[in-house]
Amino acid sequence: MKHQQVSVDYWAMLQTMFTYGALSALCWIMLRLFHAVFTLPRRLRSQQENIQNTLQDLQKRYPDLNITEEDLKNAEKELEELTKEAEGADAEGEKCKSIEKEEEKEDHTSDDTKKDK
Repeated sequence: MKHQQVSVDYWAMLQTMFTYGALSALCWIMLRLFHAVFTLPRRLRSQQENIQNTLQDLQKRYPDLNITEEDLKNAEKELEELTKEAEGADAEGEKCKSIEKEEEKEDHTSDDTKKDK
């Protein structure tokens, strides 16, 4: 038997390794996409049904807490009215405070003028 010399082509080996790695990654991504396409709608449908069932149970259990769109609009109007009243009261309070401060200053100045006399 003759001795044979084996030469290793590292470039070809590296190229093949990356090619198979990329192919494997693409296959994995494709499988995940197929899985998502077929299972996601089913999961979303079941999740929506669960939420609807929970809401119906809560409405049956607590009938006084059922809120409609009209109730929400009325609540927004009431909130706006309350904030306007609060702002008006704050403005009036500030006016009263400023008037009281002016009166106190006038009192102090009149007291000082009396002391000087």
